[in-house]
Amino acid sequence: MSGSNKAERLTELKRLYIQRAWSDAELAEKLETRRETIFRDRRDLEAEGYPFVQVEHGRWKIDRTRLISEIKVSLHEALTLYLAARKTARQTRFRHPHAASGVEKLAAVLHQPMAERLLKTAERLSKQSEDPHKVKILESVTQGWVEQRKVRIEYQRLGQEGLTRHTINPYLIEPSIWSDSIYVIAQSDFDDNIYAFKIERILHAFVTSETFEIPTAFDDDRLLKHAWGIWYAARPPVTVKLRFFPNPAVIQRLEESVWHPLERIEPTEDGGRIWSVDIAEWREMLPWIRGWGADCEVLAPKELREALEKEVKKMARVYGVGSLSEPKTRFFAHRRDGEDREYWQPLIDHLRKTAEMARDFGADANVAELAYIAGMIHDLGKYSLEFQKRLEGGPRVDHSTAGAKELKKLLEGTPQEALATLLAYPIMGHHAGLPDYGSEIDLEGSTVCGRLKNRIPDYSEYKSELDLSALPFPKHLPVRPLRLPIIPEKPPKDYFGFSLSFLTRMIYSALVDADFQETETYMKGAKPRGGHDDIPTLREKLDAHLKQFENPTSDINRKRNEILHACIEKGKSETPGFFSLTVPTGGGKTLASMAFALHHAAAHGLKRVIYVIPFTTIIEQNAKVFKNIFGEEPVLEHHSNFDWEGKKKDNPDDRTNSALAKLKLAAENWDIPIVVTTNVQFFESLFANRSSRCRKLHNIAKSVIIFDEAQMLPREYMRPAMAAVWELVTNYGASAVFCTATQPGLERFLPQETKVTELAPNPQELFDFYKRVEVKHLGTLNDEDLLARLNAHEQALCIVNTRRHASGLYSGLHGEGNYHLSTLMCPAHRRAKLEEIKGRLAGGQPCRVVSTTVMEAGIDLDFPVGYRALSGLDSINQAAGRVNREMKRGVSEMFVFEPKSEFIKKTPSFLKQTAEVARMVLRDHAAAPISIPAIQAFFGQLYNLQDPQAFDFKRIMDCFDSAEGKFSFEKAAREFQIIEDPTVTVIIPYNEEAERLIEELKYTDYPFSTLRKLQPYTVSIYEGEFDKLSSKGVILTIEDMYHVLSPDSIQEYYDPARGLLVPESGGGEGLFF
Repeated sequence: MSGSNKAERLTELKRLYIQRAWSDAELAEKLETRRETIFRDRRDLEAEGYPFVQVEHGRWKIDRTRLISEIKVSLHEALTLYLAARKTARQTRFRHPHAASGVEKLAAVLHQPMAERLLKTAERLSKQSEDPHKVKILESVTQGWVEQRKVRIEYQRLGQEGLTRHTINPYLIEPSIWSDSIYVIAQSDFDDNIYAFKIERILHAFVTSETFEIPTAFDDDRLLKHAWGIWYAARPPVTVKLRFFPNPAVIQRLEESVWHPLERIEPTEDGGRIWSVDIAEWREMLPWIRGWGADCEVLAPKELREALEKEVKKMARVYGVGSLSEPKTRFFAHRRDGEDREYWQPLIDHLRKTAEMARDFGADANVAELAYIAGMIHDLGKYSLEFQKRLEGGPRVDHSTAGAKELKKLLEGTPQEALATLLAYPIMGHHAGLPDYGSEIDLEGSTVCGRLKNRIPDYSEYKSELDLSALPFPKHLPVRPLRLPIIPEKPPKDYFGFSLSFLTRMIYSALVDADFQETETYMKGAKPRGGHDDIPTLREKLDAHLKQFENPTSDINRKRNEILHACIEKGKSETPGFFSLTVPTGGGKTLASMAFALHHAAAHGLKRVIYVIPFTTIIEQNAKVFKNIFGEEPVLEHHSNFDWEGKKKDNPDDRTNSALAKLKLAAENWDIPIVVTTNVQFFESLFANRSSRCRKLHNIAKSVIIFDEAQMLPREYMRPAMAAVWELVTNYGASAVFCTATQPGLERFLPQETKVTELAPNPQELFDFYKRVEVKHLGTLNDEDLLARLNAHEQALCIVNTRRHASGLYSGLHGEGNYHLSTLMCPAHRRAKLEEIKGRLAGGQPCRVVSTTVMEAGIDLDFPVGYRALSGLDSINQAAGRVNREMKRGVSEMFVFEPKSEFIKKTPSFLKQTAEVARMVLRDHAAAPISIPAIQAFFGQLYNLQDPQAFDFKRIMDCFDSAEGKFSFEKAAREFQIIEDPTVTVIIPYNEEAERLIEELKYTDYPFSTLRKLQPYTVSIYEGEFDKLSSKGVILTIEDMYHVLSPDSIQEYYDPARGLLVPESGGGEGLFF
């Protein structure tokens, strides 16, 4: 061992000293080192606690009786330890110094001849071939497990060339009972699931400094209860049933061992046995079942029997038994890594299962048969020999064009010819996304026309398994065409093309969701989807919750009850269609709208409620209300700020984490009873072209869709957005509810014959009842006069239109209890300030707040007086909702002023326009500016001032203005971007959690999970502002993509009151929503 390091030398010395006594000279010669080195090493071992004794002069050994003297074992207990040690030793293939030394230490307390046998075993272990890298990996994983520290690993899955990278939380190290393998059962940050990683397939392991906690609810016995060896699954176990034939030796061998703790053995009349067990993954049993040969027959499950049949046929061919000849060419859809060809998925099975699933998914959207046809032919291109070679590692092959080509040939010249064009989009796009039609003059390319001209491999072998002419092609399409007014008082225009494009989207959604789930089931097993409470059950839970409000004692609660019961009654009696719920702030519209939705859905067989909200702050607030009533499982929050990992940490029990896993799956396709989402997520999904965003569309059919704060629907996209809503209601069985205190007159964007039913009982009476604020127009007000007014109030709210104005006014406030709120403060910072504000308001302490519009919606605060810079009447109404909210003060005052300020350099044109219209309405309706007539006048005048094209300024509708099906799906998806400001996101190291996540972002292989957790610590600024900040050298950039305010600069550039301090630039003065 002349080249060994000290650690290796100490390990070897421990092994030798346990065996017998040695002099320093003997060991120096044996280990090829100096006697002084042996002397120092022995002293080091003594310092570690190893009990040395001097047997004779100059000869030392470790006293085995004192080494682990605290362990006292009986003879029979010793046998158990001996057998475990022998098993470990026999299953260790490479030199493992820890195994050798552990066996030697155990020998110290065991009886002869066990001790002698174990010492010989240890000696054999020490002579095995060295593999220090594998030893190091096991050491690192063990250290992470014991010290509860995260471990970064590189893992090579069976049969794969590439590596996957994970940061894992090791929960358990477990040996396989069927082999010499060792597994670490750990949670991976890749998708937060728990996996069994085989130690032998971990190529690199590094212990990080970040700690974790093993959840108290983690139960390895329950996790592995149904495992045959180590494989477990989230889905329910399957029952494996085997018949053993009446061979006495076989029956004896079967019954003399316990093969699984849950096994059941029943005798048969002929002397055989039926052996069964509930098992997580039957594939893990295959080697064991094969070992019984013809003495055992698989009875269940069907898939296991089919797998064994394939094995038998293969063996017959290999050994030349019987008349089995090589079969005809077989075509496959997918393969699992490392599995023999016999277990690949037959292509015809994939097509049939996908088609049947697509038919089920398309039923609510009335596209069942069309989705079935798309499912049967979407992968025709896989019948090419080139694709089959691809499964064996060959080059990529276009397999998505073939089905569209074949359909065009089949239907050309028939009454269904147009159907070939419609189905071409979902078939061609089931991987790459819905394409544009292009032009007949297109050469080969990515459009429909171009791809139909592409040269692709021969796929004609499909005819050996499929007859396309037998598919159920419909004679009529199940849509009613859209007719929209473009200019008021002009004849409406037909948009049959838009209706056809929406039909195509529904077919596409059913197809890609079915294709994904069917493939996922084959590759990884079925995931735990569905199983939520149904709509009638949720309605009963809500009704039970509402019983507490049955006997209100105050006038305001009696009025809320009146609104609630009106919504419930109309939910039961009204047929699906368009509805409005016009209720002033404080009228209880959240619960009233949900009560309508559930009673309406239960009465008409609708499948889910989708609550669409403009701001994530309101989403979190409303979702919390719903979860308190219905529990976590049936409510999906789908927005950018939702942190799955944080939820799992907050709720470490298995039941909640199982619910969260199902919610995460439901986010893929909204297969859940209640969805709470944003305007951005909802409408951009309706106009997306990528499969990942379109999977949910078929589940929007037969839903109740509630648009909360409907005045915030995207004005620049109003025409295509409302056209999509009309399609959902008219052709796909949905109901839409426009819920707000300021109805924006959306009827003008719907066909003229559209009927919108009001749910609230006499909205104007409600406005009169809930009148708690007198709105007064002050005219022009400079900052000095405005600040004099604000400083004269103990508590006051002032909302202005720009961040710079808010910051400037804040500087002029006097005394204590002054606050500033704007989007230059990260969300976590704003939340903390809001909690302080709530406390001061409730305690009657001084509290003056200057804010941008972040205070206008979804913020439950109650000020005695308010000021609002002139803007749209809808915004003035929202601001008034923060004044005298609980009606405890009689009638309070809300002052509207036209600002004159050095802090306002320019005002966006849309803000100027809405302010100008509001000025006229405030003049004409001075007596009742917050009333139904005033709101109607405001939106009517505002819309009349707009060019009709302003409500579709990206001309999205033009992308689908073709009755022949020549659509531009990809272009529309690219152009329909509700949030499109040229802004840059800056991450703020606001607290220790943010700093930790920033460090994680530097090294993680999965940045999107970390970025989601960083959302509460981000600020968006204009590009010009970012450039100025960057020029100051205060921005750190990670991976050329993620921008972080330097921790060294946070004191200078992030103010505890104002947030991020950005240098002045030519950037816009618009607001961030």
